[in-house]
This record gives sequence, structure tokens and C-alpha cells, in this order.
Amino acid sequence: MTGYQLYTRLRHAFTAVHWRGYAVHSPMMYRFIREVVIRTPRRKLPEAIGRRYGAGNVAVVDSVEELLAVLPKPVAVLREPFRSACERRQFEEWYGRTHVVGAHLQGLLVLFFDPKLQKQFFRIRN
Repeated sequence: MTGYQLYTRLRHAFTAVHWRGYAVHSPMMYRFIREVVIRTPRRKLPEAIGRRYGAGNVAVVDSVEELLAVLPKPVAVLREPFRSACERRQFEEWYGRTHVVGAHLQGLLVLFFDPKLQKQFFRIRN
């Protein structure tokens, strides 16, 4: 784990306000938190998300560049997001141009590409 990843994890621990779905006003995100995130250990979350939404509908990637290559998928899981400040800036630029619902779990970023949902970003303490 790099120093920037450690910084990101500490920042997430102090700034994540949603815990167990409280204060999440999106029914889809609340259901995702209650049924998938809470019931699954953190290291098994990518597999649980794949089972929940279908393995063919979920792309599990390790970097922002890989994320941009697999965009047609309805759900993307970015493992260990923001390994550097440059990668964070690259993601924030892309996020600003894209309609996506994001759930930043500690060490995992889950992105839902659904035009029916309002663009939101949740920091969830898990």
C-alpha cells in the first residue's frame, strides 16, 4: 500500500458519513448497501456484486485506464481506487463528464451506469 492509498483510506474513514445505509435517500443504493455491502466481507465484495448483478454485467478493474476501456458494462468495480493523486484527478475529470452513480467503499469504488438514476456519489463506511 502506497502512502497516498493510506492517506485516502484515512480520509475516507473520517469523511464517510453513510453507515449501514443511514442518510442514503436513493432506494437502489440503500438496497445495495443493506443487501450486499453489509452482508459481505470487504475482500469478497467484487464477487458478491458480480453475483448480484450478473457476472456479464459487472466489470472488475484495477485502474482508471482499465475503467475507461470497459465502459459499456452497467456496473464497474474499481479495486484500490486512487493509487496516486494523478489517478484521483483523472477519475474526477472523467466523473465530471459522465452520468454515473458512485459508491466509494473503503478500498473499492462501485459505479452504476444507469441513465434513470440521479448522478450521486456516496462515501460509505463499511
